Amino acid sequence: MPPEESEILSVFRRFLDGMEQRRPDSLLDLVLPNGMMTRVSGGDYRQVTIAELLDMFPKTGDSMLEERIYDPIVHMDGAIAVIWCRYDFRVDGEIVHAGSNIINLVRTNGRWLISGLSDSASPASAD
Repeated sequence: MPPEESEILSVFRRFLDGMEQRRPDSLLDLVLPNGMMTRVSGGDYRQVTIAELLDMFPKTGDSMLEERIYDPIVHMDGAIAVIWCRYDFRVDGEIVHAGSNIINLVRTNGRWLISGLSDSASPASAD
């Protein structure tokens, strides 16, 4: 993966790491102030600002949180980029939901920042 694509992907990885560590306030410097999050699930969608999403995220708890991403694809054109990847979100090792992520980024003042997040969240199936 070219260095710039690795840099773009590392911004999203740091975002996920902060959520897993329950430190959402530390992530505000990785996102644009008015960035949006859109979740599509079961034919419905919900949209909030990324700041609102981080405010809703649990800051305490004993459960282990983990979002695994698979086979990310990064596309870049000048000062815009997008990451597409499959993911699953786990609580204490059990998959709670899974789907696809789309992460939009922009380069501003020499830094890549997340401008938007979208995901398709399908509940884990009971096998």
